[in-house]
Amino acid sequence: MAGVANGTYIFCLPGSSGACQTGWSIIKEQLDSRNRPCNLAQLIPRLTET
Repeated sequence: MAGVANGTYIFCLPGSSGACQTGWSIIKEQLDSRNRPCNLAQLIPRLTET
């Protein structure tokens, strides 16, 4: 599960260390502006729009 609060991404990851590592490996690529085609980094400027 994920969301945005006050212009900040919030990610809920599973409790086990292995599951967290897997989840983070997916999320960190989406926060890298060089990754394509799906990219959360492109949305960062829009997080504070009203």
